[in-house]
This record gives sequence, structure tokens and C-alpha cells, in this order.
Amino acid sequence: MSTADFPVSRRPEPNEIAGLGTTAPLGSTVIGERLRVGFITHLDQNTDTTTIYRENILLFQELEKLGYDSAWIATRHFHSGWAALPSPYAFLGAAAVATSKIGLGTAVLPIVLDDPIRVAEDVAVIDHLSGGRLILGVGKGVPSDSFHVFNAWEKDRDANFEHKIDSLHWALEGSQVPEGSAHIWPANAGLTGRVVHGSSNINTIRAAAVRGDGFILERFGNGSERTAEARAGFQQRQAYSVREYRRVFHETWGDTRTPYVVTSRTAYPGVSTAAALAEAGERAGRWNEFAAKIGRVDLTASIPDQLLSDNFIWGTPEELAADLLADPTIALTDELILGIHPALHTLEETVEKARILLEEAYPLIQAGWAAQREAALADAIRPLTPEQIRAEQERFAHERSGTVLSGTTDAATHTEQERISTHV
Repeated sequence: MSTADFPVSRRPEPNEIAGLGTTAPLGSTVIGERLRVGFITHLDQNTDTTTIYRENILLFQELEKLGYDSAWIATRHFHSGWAALPSPYAFLGAAAVATSKIGLGTAVLPIVLDDPIRVAEDVAVIDHLSGGRLILGVGKGVPSDSFHVFNAWEKDRDANFEHKIDSLHWALEGSQVPEGSAHIWPANAGLTGRVVHGSSNINTIRAAAVRGDGFILERFGNGSERTAEARAGFQQRQAYSVREYRRVFHETWGDTRTPYVVTSRTAYPGVSTAAALAEAGERAGRWNEFAAKIGRVDLTASIPDQLLSDNFIWGTPEELAADLLADPTIALTDELILGIHPALHTLEETVEKARILLEEAYPLIQAGWAAQREAALADAIRPLTPEQIRAEQERFAHERSGTVLSGTTDAATHTEQERISTHV
């Protein structure tokens, strides 16, 4: 690939991403005008490190040509699940100059393993380089038995995460170093409005709202949620998370800031239901075999149930749209990230799947979202009655408690601390 493939101008082109942010007053940004749409890659199409990074830069360019609002990367250490990016900075720097308008998102950067001041320096540079197009998803990292290798690792992931978020914001503001004369540089206060927290821990979600940051939801459930039967309950749990985020955000900030919710979902398009299922089952086979080894997929289940346990849907564009719109989380979402992970495809095949999702499924999703949106938002910020609070708490089941999430309110009630999930 020659440098001619990466034309660079002295100044980045104007784009709407730079004006997207939680720090702006409600109604003053593009957030909520329509359902924004992104596409995610795990850089897992192959294991050839001489080609995988450049192929995904090309994917970002193609996504921009198609008209996607944003392109997202998964960040995983130790090649977990074949995701090839242990760190996002070099890749996003290349993507920043290879594209001009599309948003560049991290889903998510495990900041608990890093020095937050160094993170702030690196992401500030990337955001300036891109013209303000970075959307910084941060989280605690998918749990691993090997994170102790990092000097920054601490066992109390929750407290560590909150501390590092504080430091990240402090550094992005270009603050003066205590007992020193220097300031953190380059400052990038604009990026503070494009920080989104990835978590299923309800206390972490509330903290994001109190801070005035955004919220990004994972695409799959935890523990006992990872069955086909529990999928609807998982979606109810996520919808409760978003309602709680929006309620706390509204109580804290009123109209002075703008909540921002990003949701990730796998949607696999095909010419028919049967064709999509056959192809998806084959292309996701490697992932399911891997996931079974760590207890996340039951290989004795049918192929449809294996896929649904991972919240992986398939079908025609019309069927995909209908399934997504039945998910109560979607109407509460500001930006929907679509993807075909963990199905494996070539670059060309991935681009074609992305095209179908954007051109054929997304218009249907957008129309349904617009019809559901007003009522969903009004319900989200309405104060809950004590009975509603108890019902919602019972829905918020998770793997630590072992509660089976069925979407009903007959689950055992647990204390706030018992209901916390530390995943992501």
C-alpha cells in the first residue's frame, strides 16, 4: 500500500463528530436527531499480522464511503478471542489520516491497565489529528487470569476504574501538574464530552451519569444470561441500565448536558432466513468452539441457540430490523453499532455485509426507532414508584448472584452490592 492511499491535508476536514458530546446543552448537538449508526471490527478476520491491520484501515475507508457515522475497534490483550489490537493508538492514528469524516470509536479501551495520563496524551493527539472524530469508549477489560502482568493492575477494578476516569478528565483539560510548573499537553477539553463508559455494573453506570459522561453497552450477556432462553431478559436488564443512566443523568444535569448512549449488536444479513443461518453457523463455528472452552457457549445446543446465546441474530434485512426494534434498549439508544463478529469474513465480504446492513436494514431500524423514541425517553426519566424500583431491581440479575434472568419479576431480590457485575 503506497502513501498515495493516504492523502493528508494540512488541516482536517470539517465534520459533525467534533460537535457531538455530552458537555453541550441538551438539544444543541446531533445526538438524538436520528439514530446514528456505526460498524465494529475485532480485527479477527485472520491471524496474519502483516495484513490484518492494513486490511482494517481499508475497511474503515470503505465504511466511510458507504456513509457510516462511525467505525469502532475492539481492544483485547493477549489476542483474546482472536482480537488483534492490544492497544488502539497506532491503529487509530493511521485511521485518522486515512479517513476524513467517519467517527473513530474504541469499544472499549481497558483503562484500568494503563496510566491515565499517558492515555490522555495519546488520545488527545489522535483526536486532534482526526479533527475531533474520536469517541473514547473506556472500561475495565474483559476479565483475565493474566492481567497481573501489567504494573497498573489492581484487584479492586471498580475503585481503580473510577480513579483513572478522574485522572483522564483532569489530564484532558490540560491541568497543571501538582507541585510542578508544567501543564498536561496537548489539552483536549472537547474530547471530554466524547468519553463513554463501558460497563454492566449499575454503580459504574450511575457514576458515568453523575460525571456527565456517555454510556456504551456490550452486545452480549453475562453468566446465566448466555442462553437463548435468557436473551430477552438480558435485553430487559440492559434497558433498565439505560433508563437508570438517563434518569440519573437528568436528575444531575437537567438540560445543561446531553446524555449519550451507544449500543453494540451483532446482526448477520442474508438473502433468506435459512441462508443467513447456514452461513452464520459455519462462519461463527471457530468462535463457538473457543467460547465453549470458557463456558460461554453450549455446543450441545442447536446452532440457532448457540448464536442466540451470544445475542447473535441472523436473517433478511427486514427480519434483522424487526428483531432489533423488539429490543427495548434500541429506542433508548443514540448510536447503534452493528457488526458481524464473531463470523469470519474476508475484507470484501465484510464490506458487502456492512453495505447490506446500512442500505437495507438501517432505514427500517431508523423508522422504527423514530416511532418509539419519544415515549421511551419520557419513560426513562420519569421517577419510579417503589413498586417499579423493586421490579427493576429483580430484573437486574447477573452472573455473580447466579440469578437466571428470564425477563419476569419472579427472580430473588438481591442487595445493591450483590447485584453488581464486574464484567467489562
